[in-house]
Amino acid sequence: MNRYKTRAELKADVKNLLQGNWGKAILLYLIPAISIIFNININGSNSSGAVRNSIYYGNWNFLPSFLSLGLVSFIISLIFLLISLSATFRGLDWVEDSELDFEPLKSNFTYFRSPDWWKLIFIYILIYIFTILWSILLFIPGIIKSMAYSQTYFVYKDLNDRGLADNYSLTDYITRSRQLMVGNKGRYFVLQLSFIGWWLVGAITLGIGYIWILPYYKLTMANFYQDLISTNNKNNIE
Repeated sequence: MNRYKTRAELKADVKNLLQGNWGKAILLYLIPAISIIFNININGSNSSGAVRNSIYYGNWNFLPSFLSLGLVSFIISLIFLLISLSATFRGLDWVEDSELDFEPLKSNFTYFRSPDWWKLIFIYILIYIFTILWSILLFIPGIIKSMAYSQTYFVYKDLNDRGLADNYSLTDYITRSRQLMVGNKGRYFVLQLSFIGWWLVGAITLGIGYIWILPYYKLTMANFYQDLISTNNKNNIE
């Protein structure tokens, strides 16, 4: 039987990683954190969906932004999406190799230099559409599916790093995420709930606290994926 790390163990790993490395972690997630602070203070935090997307990706949900605010907002949101995912992917690298030497700020722009940057955008669009369609049925199915799709980007990065990404369609990454999350959505949900207190701290500090909270959260999510893959055998995502 697979033995996954507990919530406490996942967080302890990240705390150990951050010990003596907070400066690097803050710089890695500084731009995504600033985008969250800006959006919270400008737009408020009344929309749970907006806050969720801001926390997950470091930007607001860009599709509604495009519809309501126009092309400029759409382009800016795409830029922040790529910045946040670039930081997220470097965070996974760091979790996998605690001695990894990298330039944190420069890492925010990794996927601007990738010829496959457009795949990240279309994956986002597909996840958004699928989640909305499930949410139209009922709110709960939408939440369940969003958790099922939560590992999609990490799956893409894993396969891309191994030179296998070209063998898969964009929906295949979503399918692999769903397969990985079978039996793990409950663990993921509880892990998300464990950060509610931190999000409240961030809100009380007008978002300033996210400068420290976001690295802790994002690296914990990366560690969740790493534990998922390690426990199930990495070859299972092929």
